[in-house]
Amino acid sequence: MSSRDLDIEADLNAQDDDGLGWSTIAEAHQPDRVKPGAFLLAGNRQGRAVVRVVAVDDDGQVHFTILPGSVEKNRHLLRGTVA
Repeated sequence: MSSRDLDIEADLNAQDDDGLGWSTIAEAHQPDRVKPGAFLLAGNRQGRAVVRVVAVDDDGQVHFTILPGSVEKNRHLLRGTVA
């Protein structure tokens, strides 16, 4: 899997103070798609998952929840991604 297969690069084990996953808008391949409520394919070389964006801070930090189940199970939520 290449990083180009992802909508946003993120360490899926990293959490913010609220227990949400996080990354930055700079790690997104199409930043205009990163908005609250959007479903994205996130991850890195160690793993990937479908996530739902919860918030995007003014400083560019992106907060998300990881959906349960495999990418294949959640693939239908990824309209417009390359997953």
